[in-house]
Amino acid sequence: FFIFFMLGSGITAQVNSRKEIKIPDIPGYLTLKCDLHAHTVFSDGDVWPTVRADEAWREGFDAIAVTEHVEYHPHEGDIPVNFGRSYDIMKPRADMYGLILIRGAEITRPMPPGHFNCLFLDDVAALDHEDFWEAMQAAAEQGAFIFWNHPGWQQPDEIPIWYDEHTRLYENRLMHGIEIVNGGSYYPLAHEWCIQKKLTMLGNSDVHSPVLMDYEPWKGEHRPMTLIFATERTQDAIKEALFVGRTAVYSGDELIGDARYLEPIFRNSVSLKTISNSGEGKTHFISIRNASQVPFRLKAAGEVEGFTFPENIVLYPGRTVMMMISNTGNEDWKGLTLPFLVENLLVAPGKGMEVKLGIPL
Repeated sequence: FFIFFMLGSGITAQVNSRKEIKIPDIPGYLTLKCDLHAHTVFSDGDVWPTVRADEAWREGFDAIAVTEHVEYHPHEGDIPVNFGRSYDIMKPRADMYGLILIRGAEITRPMPPGHFNCLFLDDVAALDHEDFWEAMQAAAEQGAFIFWNHPGWQQPDEIPIWYDEHTRLYENRLMHGIEIVNGGSYYPLAHEWCIQKKLTMLGNSDVHSPVLMDYEPWKGEHRPMTLIFATERTQDAIKEALFVGRTAVYSGDELIGDARYLEPIFRNSVSLKTISNSGEGKTHFISIRNASQVPFRLKAAGEVEGFTFPENIVLYPGRTVMMMISNTGNEDWKGLTLPFLVENLLVAPGKGMEVKLGIPL
């Protein structure tokens, strides 16, 4: 009876449905939603590889990387070590869904230097070296994109430390990016390093358990992801974008990255329209629509002579809010722009993105 009820009620149909991630494309590029750090039972994860594909499709991802530990296999008493096997098992399911699956691996060493993900590999087994530098060189010889995982791992208060080993990696082009968000951890210092050293910013889940054990989408939660601004929806385009640093990070209700990418996301999400005016044109009511799933928290970034407007506005996902603007003098409305700081679009640690809202009349 219970099984019949489930089928009849459409619960299974809901389980097999996909939620689209509503973050717009930007001029010249597609905004691809990617998780580039995930594990299965073939290293220290808790799920079979096909489950990772099922989860990624349901959550609305475009691409996912399976990145098993090269050196760490706690399930090897039950599942033989077989480098790259999780990718082989997962690939047909990913293809069925139209997901881009990236072959990767995680080189796993104590700090320093820590853990590094290597993407776009042809041969994972080639990374199985006792010497760390030989393993990294083997990845580089395959043209891998390499990034430093969870840089605050094993550090007091999760504050990253840049060791001599990281300088050597950076100077020898064996590190192309840093994971500034890993699961629930954000590393402001690593964010600053990416800006200073022109390293690619990444944010990933590093998921080991079933995703629903770590995140509750019915409460609006989502796992962190790397937004990749690609010329097309292909693995080659993703690789090109990663190497040139055309990424942003979506974690919680924050977007983190360069204003070159965050500003067009905001512009393509938000639209303004004059609804009405009163008091002989002294007051205008403006509707502001947010078509994305990211809430935008706006704070006034200054005054505009002769006008009053709200100091704080929250643009809720998929909703419209009203803003009242009053002309306190005899100022010309034409060309009016209002300065705001979008507090949850981080262009640097603790620094929101400045925007100017042009008021349509």
